[in-house]
Amino acid sequence: MELNDGHLDELEQRGYIIVPGFRHGEELKELQAAQRRALPSWEEVKDDPPSGRATLSEFPPAEIALLRGTVHHAAWDFARKWFSSEHIHYRAGCMIARYPGFKGGGTGSDASALHLDNGNNSLLPPSDSARAFGQLVFWHHLEEVGEDQAPLRLIAKQHGRDMSKAEPLVCEAGTLCIFTNYTMHSASDYLRADGQRYTWGFGLGRADHYWEGFRHYTDKGKNPIFGEFIGTLTAAEREVFRFPPAGHAYYTPQTLAALEEQYPGWNARNEY
Repeated sequence: MELNDGHLDELEQRGYIIVPGFRHGEELKELQAAQRRALPSWEEVKDDPPSGRATLSEFPPAEIALLRGTVHHAAWDFARKWFSSEHIHYRAGCMIARYPGFKGGGTGSDASALHLDNGNNSLLPPSDSARAFGQLVFWHHLEEVGEDQAPLRLIAKQHGRDMSKAEPLVCEAGTLCIFTNYTMHSASDYLRADGQRYTWGFGLGRADHYWEGFRHYTDKGKNPIFGEFIGTLTAAEREVFRFPPAGHAYYTPQTLAALEEQYPGWNARNEY
């Protein structure tokens, strides 16, 4: 399914949208395999489960396919429309696995862990009038999520904090959920005796909003897989990852040589 203006309207009204089949075909298979390599399955950890029966892998993932998967121009263009700006930046996300025995309640603002993400994503309190003062989260479920697999629960704006109106994100493989850091949501318990619930996500926000971001990644310049990834991007794509735009005064013969050394492939297209 493609993102369209109707999704923009729905996101404005509800605070989240669910898009089945956003990732599909060979791309979905490649991402699923990469996710399985990056995060252990329950079968791999059941004899020594992680604390809290969950694990989180921070950016960058150890799989180049998952990094390349963040370069999704339809998602980027959707964010540009939402923020009314051509200039957006990637906000580093994470990967999560929930396992049998995971308990979702008791860690947030009430026993259901109902919360907003703004508190750990921005220095500013939520704005009721300007949606640009926020971020979009692109939360992917690359594998099917059952009702007993700790689905995320989301509450539409009109329902406030009424947990009886929460929508569990029970979905097919390849489903995308887009929400903002002002969207009420909650964890839930993993009730099945086997399997796991994987989630892979990233955020986007306005480039000029330097007060925002879940994780920053200016310390990843020497990370080998991040370096490999950056070397595959065009100049315009690199801007989304906080690099200076083409034509910037930083770019000189000396710095371009250094960039090529740090990010092999940087100079491949002669775009500076």
